[in-house]
Amino acid sequence: MTVGSCTPVPEEYLPVEAKGLVFDLDGTVLDTMRHHWDAWKQLSQEFGFSLTVEQLLGLAGKPSKEIMELLCSEQGLTHIDIPKAVERKTELYVELAGDTTVIPCVMAIAHAAKSKGMPIAIATGGNRAQVEKSLRAVDMLEGFFDAIVTCNEVTQGKPHPETFLQAAELIGIDPKDCVGYEDAPLGMQAIKAAGFLKAVDVTQMPGYPKLMP
Repeated sequence: MTVGSCTPVPEEYLPVEAKGLVFDLDGTVLDTMRHHWDAWKQLSQEFGFSLTVEQLLGLAGKPSKEIMELLCSEQGLTHIDIPKAVERKTELYVELAGDTTVIPCVMAIAHAAKSKGMPIAIATGGNRAQVEKSLRAVDMLEGFFDAIVTCNEVTQGKPHPETFLQAAELIGIDPKDCVGYEDAPLGMQAIKAAGFLKAVDVTQMPGYPKLMP
């Protein structure tokens, strides 16, 4: 059974007790992780550091600045200008994000919630420029989500719960009445730390796409 074609959405993905939903963006609402991987690959060649697909998936949800700081620390790379590398990563991603698509099985949940008048929000570790580019590509930058929280609006990224807590606050719903949706372990930790009603791992949903080649 593919959730993207189901009406109604199964309760395990949209509990009847839920009053608000908060979604991660990359790899959850949007099939963008392949673009991020391509951008990181190019960046690693330009700046001279190493990064594998497995490492990136393990770090998914963290802001690019934190990822670069971690990689430079682990690899003893003191010569890299981290702010410049982060800026270049954003440039590379924005160049690639024009053909972004949504993940249907997750969007089915968002549409079901909106049909019930339930507020929905984005809580992402991406920066504002990347997020706006991605959402604009699928015509969802304005009018679809009731709130969008990026790494630019928080002081602590995932797995800290701040991103999800701020999103819940912006839609006016108590965290214990919110459901969070994530594709990454760090994000799942953040949802649970925020005290949400439920944390849904979208990678386990029927119809979820393979993110990496």
